[in-house]
Amino acid sequence: MSEDAFSALRAAAVKEGIPTVRGETLRLLLAEIAARMPQKILEIGTAVGVSGAAMLRAAEGAKLVTIEKNAAFAARARENFRALGLEKRVTLFEGDADEIVPELSGSYDFILLDGPKGKYFSYLPDLKALLKVGGALFADDVSLKFYGLKHTERRNRTARVNMARFVAAVKGDADFSVRVFEEEDGALVAEKIR
Repeated sequence: MSEDAFSALRAAAVKEGIPTVRGETLRLLLAEIAARMPQKILEIGTAVGVSGAAMLRAAEGAKLVTIEKNAAFAARARENFRALGLEKRVTLFEGDADEIVPELSGSYDFILLDGPKGKYFSYLPDLKALLKVGGALFADDVSLKFYGLKHTERRNRTARVNMARFVAAVKGDADFSVRVFEEEDGALVAEKIR
């Protein structure tokens, strides 16, 4: 996959206002991927495939399982993975992560959590069970400073409360070694140490 093709994909998503990992957060994500070289990656929140493609570019030979609820985004992600020559390394589940995540089996070296912000806390037990010891959970947008939730005030408040619960739960879990980054909208990296 060429740098130009990936850059064009990312630029198109940004131009259209499609949620995608911001610049500094993408650098943090790719640094984690490069340091760990995971072989099996789980992503919650495919959108049109930008972050998934980026991770597969950085981790040669890795396989990606990714989940996207929005049917139009899932269709575009499939097209993008195909256009970038990555389709054989991707399993894309179209549907609600609330239903799909509890049904997943096996274990993953790396999990990118970039789906519905108010659901991070509820996903945590399943994601922890799916994460290998030594693997890492990378959660994007944990500060919600700039995220600009576009829901009712009550739903936005719920998302913020649940995100705070998620961050506190991960930080308070002795099975994780946690780093929090304040760049952009915040990111949390939790390595499963036991």
